[in-house]
Amino acid sequence: MERRFFIAGLGALGATGLATAGRAQGAAELERIDAYLNAMRSAQGRFVQFNSDGSQSAGQYWLRKPGLMKFEYDAPHPHVIVADGTWVAVVDRNSNDDPHRYPVGRTPLNLILRDRIDLLNTGAVQRIRKSPNQTTLVAVDPDDPDSGTLEMVFSENPLALTQWVTTNPQGQRTTIQLASMEQNMDLPRNMFSIEQEVLRR
Repeated sequence: MERRFFIAGLGALGATGLATAGRAQGAAELERIDAYLNAMRSAQGRFVQFNSDGSQSAGQYWLRKPGLMKFEYDAPHPHVIVADGTWVAVVDRNSNDDPHRYPVGRTPLNLILRDRIDLLNTGAVQRIRKSPNQTTLVAVDPDDPDSGTLEMVFSENPLALTQWVTTNPQGQRTTIQLASMEQNMDLPRNMFSIEQEVLRR
C-alpha cells in the first residue's frame, strides 16, 4: 500500500489566490462549501484508497473538530493514521518502531478539521471546477508550488464531501474516496490518541 503518498500529499496545501472564471461566482461557491463544512462537526464511515500503481485498500475513518482524525485500514494492512489535534502519526501495528509524526497544521486535512473554515478569506483554493453533478476545489502551496496539489470533490444535490485526491511532485496520484459518511455523532476524544494506538500493537 502506498501510504507514503497519502502522507506526502498531506503537505500539499497552503494559501493561494482564487483563480476561477468569475470571482464572484467562485466566492459564492466557497461560501456554500464553507457553510457545509462548518456544519459538519464530526463524521465517520468507510473509505477506499486508490494508489497510483493501481493498488487499492479500504478501511474506516473518523473525524472530529477541531483537529482529530483516524483512518484505520482493513487487514492485511496494519496501519492506522491518527491526528490528535497536534500531530498526525502513522502507526504500524506490526512494528515496534516509534510512529512517524507530522504537524497536523501542515496537512491539507487541517483545512477540513479546523474549528471554523473560511476557504475564501484564507485564500486556500486555487481554482474551482464545477459540473452539474460535482464541484472540485484545487489547492497548492504558494510557498512551495512544486510540492504537489490537493483536490477536494463534493457531490451536488445534496452537497457532500465525497473524496480528495493528492498529487505529489512526481505526478503520482492517491485518491481517498469516502464510501459512506454519517455526520455529527458523539465521538470520544480518547479514540484519537496516538499513544493508545501505539499501546494496542
